[in-house]
Amino acid sequence: MKEQISIEQISKFNEEYNKNRNNKIIENSITKNGLENTCIDRQIIMENQPVFNIELPECKRYDQKDSYKCWIYAGINVIKHDISKNLDIDIMKLELSNNYIAFFDKLEKSNNAYENIIELENTSLDYIHKERIIKFCVAEGGYWQWFVAIINKYGIVPMPFMSDAVESTNYQKVSEILAEKVKKDINYLLELKNKNESIEKLREEKERFLQENYNLLSKILGEPLFKFDYEYKDKDNNYMIYKNMTPIDFRNRFLTLNLNNFVSIGNFPMYNKEYYKVYSKKYLGNIYKSSYANFLNLPIEDLKELTIKQLKDGIPVWMGAHILKLRDKKSGVLDIRLYNYKETLNFKPLTKKESLDLHDIEMHHAMTFCGVHLVENKPIRWKVEDSYGDKEKENGYYIMNDNFFNEFVLNVIIEKKYLSKEQLELLEQEPIEIEVDEPF
Repeated sequence: MKEQISIEQISKFNEEYNKNRNNKIIENSITKNGLENTCIDRQIIMENQPVFNIELPECKRYDQKDSYKCWIYAGINVIKHDISKNLDIDIMKLELSNNYIAFFDKLEKSNNAYENIIELENTSLDYIHKERIIKFCVAEGGYWQWFVAIINKYGIVPMPFMSDAVESTNYQKVSEILAEKVKKDINYLLELKNKNESIEKLREEKERFLQENYNLLSKILGEPLFKFDYEYKDKDNNYMIYKNMTPIDFRNRFLTLNLNNFVSIGNFPMYNKEYYKVYSKKYLGNIYKSSYANFLNLPIEDLKELTIKQLKDGIPVWMGAHILKLRDKKSGVLDIRLYNYKETLNFKPLTKKESLDLHDIEMHHAMTFCGVHLVENKPIRWKVEDSYGDKEKENGYYIMNDNFFNEFVLNVIIEKKYLSKEQLELLEQEPIEIEVDEPF
């Protein structure tokens, strides 16, 4: 059958493979040493030195472990410089609670899921599954807009007042339990809707569900603290205390960056997206109707220019990228030339457009740009703060070659003042909705 691989074809493949003696040499090396160890180009690592002529101060790296909270840590890494300056504290001694933000993110995501169902006109499961309304309803992961929405509503607390719990660093158990519980609730809401129960009845049930979710999250992650005395020593070793602070008080007093002035800029050269248009994901969010993830789609050079402007003013840049390919975690180098797959495997990589069109890459990880090296005003390499501690990479930092930025950086968060008049006007467009499983 021509539709299947024939034994004759296998024999031909075998014969062709063994005609080239180099194939066996490469095979022996890869099977003995592994693919990356065989293909890595040490010269590329030496080229990417951890030296940057625009660089933010050194600070303590967070370790997200298995929490899938990179988007929260990246957000904290943006604001901690501003907060430490306003506290007059050594930034190496300042830690902000990720667990506090994650608690309310999960609670708000459950409310968003319930409201999506309550407001839904078509309650058939076929439609709900087709639109993926509940598939990712309380999933881990998030966007800058979600981080800002929680900070705006609930404020911030220093790490000692809601430190990590055992399960806050391991996403799977909490997510599985909460997702199953919320889907059970959704099933009940659908039953009520199909019985034509009133909106008042649906929201009455929703409030009961939210109380249950608050109880569940408090037992697993710890209940948030809503008032605390903040004590620390400033840079001059002076004892400082702020009594009876709330998370909102802490934010209002020590965070002077206006997070609402930061906007999302994307680079998605896809078959179904145009440059200079604004796109927004359907259904996904934490705070209902206040946290939709969107971006203005611009050419990659615009993302670089805006990022450099912000870094020059000493403000880190939240970024989203695909980093699973072409990285060496030992040295921290990200470079598309790092592994010589082309010659060893006769491998031709996808272009960025092809990768996005075929959903081969996605914005799966958030980090922060905290430095760049310019030569004749052109970026050569970028300093990237990750959230997996300081034991790997270059003390916890990636060294990203500019060629990697071109291919795998998909999103940056930029303060509006760095945008041109024309770019600001583009933000006024009505967003074009995209599906929840798009690579953004």
